Amino acid sequence: MNRERHNMGKCGWEGHKQNMTEGNRAEDPENVRQKDGRSIIRQAVLALLLCGVAALVACAPVKEPERKEKTVLQLWHYWDREESRQCLAKLVQKFNDTHQDVEIQINYIADEDFKKRLVLAAADGEQPDLAIVDSSDIQYYDKAGILKDLSSEMKAENYLSRALISCRTKDGRLVGLPLGLNCLIFYYNKDILKQAGVGVPTTLEEFVTAAEAVTSDQVSGCAFPALQSEESSFCFLPILWNYGGSLAQIDSPAGRQAFGFLKQLAENRALSEDNVNMTISDIAWEFANGNIAMAFMTSGYENEIRKENPDLHFATTKLPCGENSVTISGGEVLTVTCAEHEKAAREFVRFMEQPEQTELYLDSAGYLAARRDLLKKQVQTDPAKKAYWSYLKQAKLREIEPYWPSLSMEVAESINRVILGEDTQDELEQLSERISRIRRAKYEKE
Repeated sequence: MNRERHNMGKCGWEGHKQNMTEGNRAEDPENVRQKDGRSIIRQAVLALLLCGVAALVACAPVKEPERKEKTVLQLWHYWDREESRQCLAKLVQKFNDTHQDVEIQINYIADEDFKKRLVLAAADGEQPDLAIVDSSDIQYYDKAGILKDLSSEMKAENYLSRALISCRTKDGRLVGLPLGLNCLIFYYNKDILKQAGVGVPTTLEEFVTAAEAVTSDQVSGCAFPALQSEESSFCFLPILWNYGGSLAQIDSPAGRQAFGFLKQLAENRALSEDNVNMTISDIAWEFANGNIAMAFMTSGYENEIRKENPDLHFATTKLPCGENSVTISGGEVLTVTCAEHEKAAREFVRFMEQPEQTELYLDSAGYLAARRDLLKKQVQTDPAKKAYWSYLKQAKLREIEPYWPSLSMEVAESINRVILGEDTQDELEQLSERISRIRRAKYEKE
């Protein structure tokens, strides 16, 4: 019994000894340090691996969201006045800033080249998306198939009927947004007339006398845009009308008086031959600098003249054509001329149709508003605009026909020749034949 207990005790002791040995080993400080060291190494390796993964992720290129390519539109215009061009640039920039997917680029083309360039570009399929054109050329461009119907982009009832006449086709479509109206008026230098002891002329005969009286080596008595462009015929027609004439009977006493008016001024050196290369903007600059005493120019140049020469004493009034003075009205029109980006182009038309945009360019361009609400505001707040509107209401329009540009260029060519010394009667006979030929061609085609 005791032996058995001894044996069992031995076994139990050995087991206990073994257990104690393992327990002591587990708790031995050296062993603990080794174990902790291995744990730290494992953690460090894991940390390095995680850092490597993070670095790889950081170095991997970030895929940015694809940017939609902008639709680029071309806008052509012929505005040569600095204020008008700057205002147009601001409006286009404002549109571009608020339309992230569209960019409009502006391209200036001189007035005398504009129609030809636009029609040739359209024939080659390279026309711009948008174009600002003269109101008298709308029917010509529409017949060429260039203009898009904009009836849905504007409310016709918001506009003066006078402003829409040129924009409406014979089948009733509106193919342009009228930007504004202007008319031909008389500008004169108050100081030059006063120094010469000359009163402000009220008839064409008095105008010739005054122009001759104030002419000197330093000052031209008057100026007339005789560059072969629409401006020439625009300024000439009121002279013809006030003599009682018309283009249909240009070879008549009234026609001879109208061309004789220009010829007399040129022969007496009151009208310089330099005018054959001058636009209205050129004349406005010369007038602002005191080099021209009197001129017929479109309304709205006042601000530009004052900006050029704040000290100039000048005034404006009706054309010096007697009590029943008749003027001519015109203006510019925004059109859509290409189908490729037509949706975006129409969006720009809607943008420009908004009153807040319209007001931005009315003053810079010197326009009377084509919108009824804005015109009412102008007339109520601006005495000069009120006077212009009173005069413009009685103004005549140019012929609203597709052949007008051709007819207008023939008139401009004759103006140019008469100023340079061609015989008035011979020129009238030739012009009359050229006009008849243009009209016959139109009716023969119909």
